[in-house]
Amino acid sequence: MDSAADWVFSGQMQNLGINRTNISYNQVYRSLRYLKIKEREACSNLPDSVTELVTEDGCKVYLVGTIHYSRKSIMDVQQVIQMVQPDAVVVELCKLREPFLTLDKRVIEEADKLDLNKIQALMKQLGVWPTLWLILLLKISAIQTKELGILPGGEFRQAYREAQKIPFCQIYVGDRPFLITLKRFAATISAWDLVKTLIGLHFISQPNAICKEVVQQIKKNHDFDQTVQLMKAESPALYRTFVVERDIYLTQSLKDVAKPILLPKISPSEPQQVIPSVVVGVVGCAHVAGIKKYWNKQLNTQELLRLPDPSLLSRILQVTSVIAVYGLKTYFYYKIAQIVIWLFA
Repeated sequence: MDSAADWVFSGQMQNLGINRTNISYNQVYRSLRYLKIKEREACSNLPDSVTELVTEDGCKVYLVGTIHYSRKSIMDVQQVIQMVQPDAVVVELCKLREPFLTLDKRVIEEADKLDLNKIQALMKQLGVWPTLWLILLLKISAIQTKELGILPGGEFRQAYREAQKIPFCQIYVGDRPFLITLKRFAATISAWDLVKTLIGLHFISQPNAICKEVVQQIKKNHDFDQTVQLMKAESPALYRTFVVERDIYLTQSLKDVAKPILLPKISPSEPQQVIPSVVVGVVGCAHVAGIKKYWNKQLNTQELLRLPDPSLLSRILQVTSVIAVYGLKTYFYYKIAQIVIWLFA
């Protein structure tokens, strides 16, 4: 137990009038659990961004739909976690992006400063198309941070901080691994998608491409739904890979965490007691409708982790990029040799 949780743990015990030296861990654990349940019964007036879901076992999931660059979303997450006192918090991150929970501002500010060596290393690790899309995402994050004055993922970091304050509350990353998402999309990309990507990269580089008014418009559900539908129409592969598949994956992650809790026994003869758990899910607004859609369905996420064979275009571009990189290196060494010969010949 970390220092923050231990501090809360001790404070809750004092509020209950419990002497830590004269009581067992099981008794303290059960007392704090029942205190949390009492506080949950009193909670009301949750933000409009919250959707309540219930499992077959009676466990509750409070799903907070957020805008990734919105201070209101950060406040909503803080309010919900404080009110419902969850047993677990699930955030829309994967293991690769888990460092976002403790992200330093300088990382995002310098994220779009990639030289040739870094790009080449990414291409070797991820492939051509995943690297292209990773650069695109980093560029968007850096520009939005500069324009809006707020780091991406603020609602996830707030969820992490609030979860640490609650006794026995665990935090989980529930999204599909980011590299798998990129590679699955890369395997289905078309030549027209390439053109649109390059055009997007150009316009994103313009100073006024992203502004605060855009984020304010997205906060309205009607405008947001229109944006999602536009993406679905313009790029079905993008919509399927980044939205639908991750809706399914996130739904299963939430259901896996929302399981009944076995309370420890005070004595061996005591019957086993089970209570339904309470979970807070923090996801982007684009995933809320999909999670609701798939909530009561049997899901198979193993297929969503499979890496399909790369498309012909992807293979051609990968070979071309390798040739181009080595060609640039050869030209660089040739120019260096010319200078050396001119200086010392």
